[in-house]
Amino acid sequence: MGLDKKLEEEIFSLSKDNKEEIFSFEYATKKYWLKRARATKSNFIHKLFYQLTDIDILLPVENKSEKQSLLYETTKIERLKEKGVCTPNIIFKNEEFFVLEDSGKMVNSYIRKRDITKEKMYYYIELMLKELALIHNNKEFHGGAQARNFIYKEDKITVIDFEDSFDKSISLETLQFRDLILFLLSLTKTRASFELDYNFIINQYIQLVPQNKDFRKRLKKLASKLSFLITLSQIKFIKNIMGRDGEGFFKLLLILKNLEG
Repeated sequence: MGLDKKLEEEIFSLSKDNKEEIFSFEYATKKYWLKRARATKSNFIHKLFYQLTDIDILLPVENKSEKQSLLYETTKIERLKEKGVCTPNIIFKNEEFFVLEDSGKMVNSYIRKRDITKEKMYYYIELMLKELALIHNNKEFHGGAQARNFIYKEDKITVIDFEDSFDKSISLETLQFRDLILFLLSLTKTRASFELDYNFIINQYIQLVPQNKDFRKRLKKLASKLSFLITLSQIKFIKNIMGRDGEGFFKLLLILKNLEG
């Protein structure tokens, strides 16, 4: 069954009138998202920092043209869906953009609430981990496994944003390790009134993806390697200029350094 002709006309009309890279719209009481093709690349500073530090989280993304990026992402969404991963339905695509059915709200909008309970927090974390594990157990990686790329609706998580790819020489294990770091890093930005138990979260991941059981040791090793950065982060001048993202990264390093085992 093909796409409704009027909906297709609406899509093309909106694509001409709205020049945003990503935007939502409604048609016949249903919500959709239009995402334009956009090139992927890492800037010089990003590449330089990776060369100097060799930190997995700083792996430069593969350079892709707009068309290459769109083809890569839509193909991956469809491939993961065939493997049982919950990805959004693509209702239309061409060489310039593609359109997805709406899947709900970003998990971020829930876990960053100050009044979230522990029960709810770990409920969302467990749902996200299960979907990330499904990706990893199918010999795939996400590429941007932050909480903002997990969408929640009616007890169901949908995973989005798969445009980032990496040099073919990078091992799948390294890319999955990077996924886990990004996921943990995104959790440091919660505004909850309680501290998260990262030992528990990492254990949950390892139970779901047992082939990556050495990731705990790798996380501790990474934190030890970068312990000098933890010291620097305590300097008042550095604290004032590093911003919220930098603060989250240093917080994670300290957490990882103190992991059990």
